[in-house]
Amino acid sequence: MAMDSTYLKAIAMAVAVVLTIYMLLNLGSSTTSSTSFTSPQWRQNHKSAGAIAQQIQNATLGFEKIFVLNMPERDDKRDSIVLAASLTGMELDFAEGIKGSTVLNKTLPVGQEDRKMSDTNIGSWRAHMNTIRGIVESGLSSALILEDDADWDIRLKDQVVDFAKGSQYLLNNSSTHKPHSPYGDGWDVLWLGMCHEILPEGDDRVYIIDNDQSVPQRHYLGTDDTDVMQKFPEHARIVHMVGSPYCTFAYAVSFKGAQKLLYALSVKELQGIFDNALSWWCSGHSQDSSCVSAQPPYFYQHRFAGGPGKSSDINADVPGREKGETLGIRWSTRLNVEKLIMGQKDYEDSYPDT
Repeated sequence: MAMDSTYLKAIAMAVAVVLTIYMLLNLGSSTTSSTSFTSPQWRQNHKSAGAIAQQIQNATLGFEKIFVLNMPERDDKRDSIVLAASLTGMELDFAEGIKGSTVLNKTLPVGQEDRKMSDTNIGSWRAHMNTIRGIVESGLSSALILEDDADWDIRLKDQVVDFAKGSQYLLNNSSTHKPHSPYGDGWDVLWLGMCHEILPEGDDRVYIIDNDQSVPQRHYLGTDDTDVMQKFPEHARIVHMVGSPYCTFAYAVSFKGAQKLLYALSVKELQGIFDNALSWWCSGHSQDSSCVSAQPPYFYQHRFAGGPGKSSDINADVPGREKGETLGIRWSTRLNVEKLIMGQKDYEDSYPDT
């Protein structure tokens, strides 16, 4: 009898351990209400960072390709972004920029027959559409599209792991589901670099990334960002469905998203310049779009040192500057190129804590 009692106690203890583990696992994979903000604890437990990191921390950030839009004559910009990418472990493919004056009137979509846009904006639209069409032609599952003056934090590969967890949450990918993309299944556009964004109407789900030391303190942020970020802790970054962004410094497109955009912004019509048209489409005005963004953004336009017009191929009136600058990026890759080449670790922090 003594041996039977000991045996029964052992079984009871084993069952208790199994039940405890089961409860903990279910607690970690629980979801939050769509009417409240995501708690930091839920965020940290939702997905295994290690599993996502394995898929994302490669040379294309978990996408099949990274394309850079670059005018053929702007070898200076190509030199700069190739160097920045090589120093942060990224591989780039280049998509040729287009001069708007070479785009014939008869090839413009409905809505632009009378050439409402400037030649520079027509060229920008055509270059973006050529790249998006290339995703469809090549059958790529996804691609990240950068403008050639985009800049990013040296820690980008760590940053996008948290973004991916947020994206999966917003797309309702459960903790037990293994998506085809590390960013989740069902997205059309991931808008990673913009110059303005707001929270969307009708969807108050927000995924909070706490204590992200790559995020500047709020007093450094632009007016629009500051207004939004006042609701959240210092050094927080938020991931949410697209509100109303503009500027396309960096955005990713899935294969299905590329098909939708090729139809919506070229075959069907075009009602404005590319970034405004993409924002309008992403805001739920066409083809049941699914677009995710983040604030503050992960990419921003780098303003190069040099004379007037050095930084922009669209706006030649941009004044020159003695030193380069990238708004909102703490450890700017562009501004730390020399330190990265020399193997130095005392990186320039453009927005040190005060």
